[in-house]
Amino acid sequence: MTEIEKMKRYIARTKLDDSRYYLDLIEAIAIAKTAQTYDDALDAVSLAFKYGQAKGYRAAKAEVRA
Repeated sequence: MTEIEKMKRYIARTKLDDSRYYLDLIEAIAIAKTAQTYDDALDAVSLAFKYGQAKGYRAAKAEVRA
């Protein structure tokens, strides 16, 4: 099993509410464009994960407040 397959399996096994927490098309396009212009595409991947972490943190805080 490749690392990508493991990641997809991990995501599939995690119950997520896609309507509240996801990378939308505009954000995905912006990251893809960034990956093309950065000297190191890993910076764009890192940005995507940090952004996802921040979105998840904020979603969790909002859920606690509700």
